Amino acid sequence: MNVLLVDDDRFVVAALEKKINWEQLTVTEVLTAFNIRQAQKIIEKNSIDICVCDIEMPGGSGLDLLSWVRESGKEIQFIFLTSYADFDYAKKAIELSSLDYQLKPIDFDTLSHILEKAVSKVRKNAALTQTKADSQKWKDNYRYIVDLFWKELFATTLFREPSLLETELRKKDLSYTADDLFIPVLFRLYPLSGQIMPMESSMVDFSFQNITAETFQKSCILYESIVILNTFEYVVILSGLQLEQIRQPFTENLLTLFKNLQSFLHCEIACGIAPEVSLTELPETLTRLREMRESNLNSVNKPLFLQDFVPSTTSYIPPSLEVINTFLEQKQADAALQNIENYLSKYIQASGITKNFLLHLRLDIEQIVFSYLHKNGIEAHTLFSSEERDELITKSLDTVPYMFNYLRYLIQRAVEYNSFVNEKDSVVDIVLNYIHQHYSEDISRTMLADMVYLNPDYLARLFKKQTQTSIINYITTYRLEKAKELLLNPDIPVGTVALKVGYGNYSYFSKLFKDVVGCTPNEYRKK
Repeated sequence: MNVLLVDDDRFVVAALEKKINWEQLTVTEVLTAFNIRQAQKIIEKNSIDICVCDIEMPGGSGLDLLSWVRESGKEIQFIFLTSYADFDYAKKAIELSSLDYQLKPIDFDTLSHILEKAVSKVRKNAALTQTKADSQKWKDNYRYIVDLFWKELFATTLFREPSLLETELRKKDLSYTADDLFIPVLFRLYPLSGQIMPMESSMVDFSFQNITAETFQKSCILYESIVILNTFEYVVILSGLQLEQIRQPFTENLLTLFKNLQSFLHCEIACGIAPEVSLTELPETLTRLREMRESNLNSVNKPLFLQDFVPSTTSYIPPSLEVINTFLEQKQADAALQNIENYLSKYIQASGITKNFLLHLRLDIEQIVFSYLHKNGIEAHTLFSSEERDELITKSLDTVPYMFNYLRYLIQRAVEYNSFVNEKDSVVDIVLNYIHQHYSEDISRTMLADMVYLNPDYLARLFKKQTQTSIINYITTYRLEKAKELLLNPDIPVGTVALKVGYGNYSYFSKLFKDVVGCTPNEYRKK
């Protein structure tokens, strides 16, 4: 604890330093100043708890100093000493919340008692400040502790044992019990194509939490936590409610929430709600909500209630695969896609589409497309080897629109590339251009076929049909023509010529050159 003595009379300051038992008052440091300017500098540089100050001083009064301290927001206990019994001084000192006001000459015993009172007040204020800080810290941390508990509840199986759950609740000082009932509301966001994906997932999480919290608060719906489960998947925990009693207004509130989420995040929303269950039953209930979602993939932007859920008994009946295949052979991608879209629309209206249903459909269409490509000499595994295809197939079983996006990608790319391959000179021109640019490198027929997504044998037939020679013969001839050009320059060693046209073995190059040209490289140079 630090004390500042301020008086223009140096003898008064010295007497205060000497006559007061500062150690007994638990004062660690006594600082001194002889005018207001010095006092302000000391207060700015040091933590001052108590100030014993004269009022009348050259350059500014002690009341001016106290006014400056109050304006700066500092909590310093002021005790004024003065030689003048002026009521206005006393009134001003009281207005500025000074601790005491004493006339000189100073009675040191009285001043000691006043200082004890000042020390006590400093300690009480410090304790109160710490209590407020601790209280705020607890409030700030409580929300984090609650959210962490709910996240752990769904992330680990340990808390499904009532005894372990109760232990965790006591450890976190939470007021829940294992028998308390809660309503889980499971959300899954499905971004529309090209809309939400550029956003960071953390930004989507933040937006979902804020929009959901604000929408619920406007409807006076209290929730315990909004938990991020997976990418674009969340669960909101409601408590103190019976679902049947709030079902109608809550449904209306959810529809409002869907509109708010769609407006900002440009997505479709799957939402499942279960009746109130105990803490230990929540993880298993979440699994059932996910199963309900996977059995109703066409039900988006409307809430599904678990108690109304009846598992789909619809058997998968494939679309007209022969019709779709015929459209592919005729290179009518739009017609094939329209057939699939009509097929899906019929099932969406008639019954729920399940994840298993979409999986069967995907396998059937992939088989048709891959077979169509194979007949045309196109390697499907290389044609569809891309990040775009990986992303589309990963999402394809999530919703009907996602599946249709994937099937559209397959069919359009297959038909477009098959048309490209069958254009006059198109693929062979690509191969020729590559050979002309990279003739000095290691080039194989397989590598060239992969580059244009074709079967090596099919590419070989196309190449020979256009160039009247095989790929290997063309590469050899082109390399040797380039070698002839280089050999015309006597400053380039024959070994270097061989390397520049793709032959690391000089002897092989020389023999090959003689077999094709009719003379060795050195003989050719001398002509």
